[in-house]
Amino acid sequence: MKKYFGKHAAIALLGATVATGCTWVDPIPGASAVTLVQPSHVVNCRSIGTTSSQVKDKIGFINRSDSKVTEELLTLAQNSAVEMGGDTLVAESGPIAGSQKFRIYKCK
Repeated sequence: MKKYFGKHAAIALLGATVATGCTWVDPIPGASAVTLVQPSHVVNCRSIGTTSSQVKDKIGFINRSDSKVTEELLTLAQNSAVEMGGDTLVAESGPIAGSQKFRIYKCK
């Protein structure tokens, strides 16, 4: 019985470990051209709206990589900017529990 539990626990742990490193958000066409800048860089740009991004920061009781969560939040914001006709983002907050707010601008 102990051997049976150990094998399944190891498989579950491996699956959770692999999942924490995966990126689940794909950029849409044009998203890679949307830049993230500091607020001082958008003084001559037109604000066209805001977006809130949210992704899972935990899988079960295991925390996902901060860099992966941040990467996915930015990708979602870039996707939203493209859909709204924007080309520039400014983060209004840092990532908190898998969520982040961004302001979208048209600068070009």
